[in-house]
Amino acid sequence: MGMMRQLLQELQALSWWGRLFGWSRIRRMLLDASTEWESNQTSMARMSAELQVLQNDLMQAQQAVKMAEARAGDLHRDKERLDLELGSSRREVQRLGSELAGLTQVDQQRRAELQNNLTSLAQLKDRIAEERLQEHQARQEELERKQQRLRQTWQNHQVNVSNKIRQIAEKYTLQVVDKFPLKGEPDNVLMLCEQYVVLDAKSPGGEDLANFGTYLKTQAESASKYTKQEGVFGQLFFVVPSNTLESLPQTVFRFIEYTVYVIPVEALEPVILSLVKVEEYMNVKEISPEDRRNIFVILGRFAHLTKRRLQVDQFFANESLSLAAETENRLPEEMRKEVAEIEKSVRLNPPQERTTKEIGLSSLQSQHKKIEKGLRERGVLPESENLASGLNELPLYTPEDTP
Repeated sequence: MGMMRQLLQELQALSWWGRLFGWSRIRRMLLDASTEWESNQTSMARMSAELQVLQNDLMQAQQAVKMAEARAGDLHRDKERLDLELGSSRREVQRLGSELAGLTQVDQQRRAELQNNLTSLAQLKDRIAEERLQEHQARQEELERKQQRLRQTWQNHQVNVSNKIRQIAEKYTLQVVDKFPLKGEPDNVLMLCEQYVVLDAKSPGGEDLANFGTYLKTQAESASKYTKQEGVFGQLFFVVPSNTLESLPQTVFRFIEYTVYVIPVEALEPVILSLVKVEEYMNVKEISPEDRRNIFVILGRFAHLTKRRLQVDQFFANESLSLAAETENRLPEEMRKEVAEIEKSVRLNPPQERTTKEIGLSSLQSQHKKIEKGLRERGVLPESENLASGLNELPLYTPEDTP
């Protein structure tokens, strides 16, 4: 701008001759003024852009100020609200502090009471434990004394039974076997009926008599170690204390080859005398010829019947097996499966044998008559005579074994 202003002043001051001869200097000044103009235009454009930027920044700053003022207002309102809440919270804290102080005092009192109660409880527990320990020790001592008395009773029982048997044997001139010559170690053995009669002393091993019956049953089952030896009488006797009989559910144990009787000490003499009487009757020479013949006939018929029954049962067993095989082989597959399912569901419940119950002959005869009547009602002829005749025609022995 300074060069343009100087050029205008110079042009106004120059005369015509000055303009004619000073044109070169004026041209230079025009060029400089033009250059300066362009520079000024550039500066103005740059300043205009900077102004626009500054205006934009100003507008943003104004918006930020407005937002800051709005935010400041919000913060002020929040501050007032928080001040109110803070005041309320402080008042609540004060109230809770007061309650806490009261609760703390109550808790301390309760803790003190609890501690006192725990101390009293611990003392009571120790006292109860000590009393229970003393009671347990007293029970143990009493149990030990009872066990000692029972063991002493057991030893005395064996000795008493042995002494009683020897007294009876001496009284009636019976032979006492001091050393059993066969296997086993029975307590007492007498020689009667030309056989060894075992009389074992048995006593409960503890205070509880509930298991004494089971113990005797087990001992009776194991007594076969005596009877399976030749020369041992088939009736054994367990001699027990008399005050244990009421607790025994069973005093007779019957087995196939022998019988065990449980008797008290007081019954020893009657039992031994009855055996002496049996010995007298078992002398075959004192039996009449007719009685001997009857005995042999009955024994022979029993032997023949048993063998014939086995022969007939074997015949029916073979027929049953053959029929079962035909059922499996000749029936269709589907029918076999259905038959097999029905077979699985069928059960046979034959009568159970009870050792303590006698099978009465009259009841068997009555049942036989009922079966025979039922067969006749269904058209079956139970021809017992013809059947017996046919069975008798079947040979029971081979020709070389025929008596």
